[in-house]
Amino acid sequence: MQLSADAVSVLLIVAVSALLVGTGLRKQPGIGAAASVLLIAGALWFRGESPSAIGFGPQEDWGGTILLGFAYAALLQLLAVTLVGPLSEKLTGTEPDHSVFDGVRGNWRTLLLWLALVWTLVVFLEEGIFRGFLMTEIAKVAGTGTLALGFNALFTSVVFGLAHGYQNRSGMVSAGMVGLFLGALFIFEGFNLWLVIFVHGFVDTIGIVLIAAGADRSIDGFIRRLWRMNPH
Repeated sequence: MQLSADAVSVLLIVAVSALLVGTGLRKQPGIGAAASVLLIAGALWFRGESPSAIGFGPQEDWGGTILLGFAYAALLQLLAVTLVGPLSEKLTGTEPDHSVFDGVRGNWRTLLLWLALVWTLVVFLEEGIFRGFLMTEIAKVAGTGTLALGFNALFTSVVFGLAHGYQNRSGMVSAGMVGLFLGALFIFEGFNLWLVIFVHGFVDTIGIVLIAAGADRSIDGFIRRLWRMNPH
């Protein structure tokens, strides 16, 4: 029996989501990402589609896109530090596990290696998988009505959060909230990935630079004192 296009899309959504969540919770996210890329590449090849089908389309104003991406990233990082992070910790009773970045502290050579990895691999893979592929496939099945788009952004943000299981429960909640913002931005951009990629890249860049400089702990301590002073 031949499967319909919608049935194939549903199977792909379930398979990719399960891979990402399963390996994220087992603290092996790289395996899930690599397997997902293979599935996605196979699906695109079988359909005769190019990467533009999942959001890597043409972009007219690169300069404006980069500047806007940095502005959104700065705002998102500010909200993450002052609101999203503390709320996540209160909700889960845990602190995010960022130990994967410990080697960056005070080590500028490692910092440069991380930044190179972020801008050449991480943001393209994560955005291509979570926003580009998953959200596009869901839109094919569920449509682009208001409720469908809301479900789309919410579902993929949950998958994005759970895929960051290696950051503990607090880190998963924070990642999910960030994923919701990125998903909404992807929708507003007409399912074009470039602005979302730059926002994600600059968010990671700011965060890793703060860790390298040791400023993350000072900022975290300051925010914790503020929250203790203003518990409500």
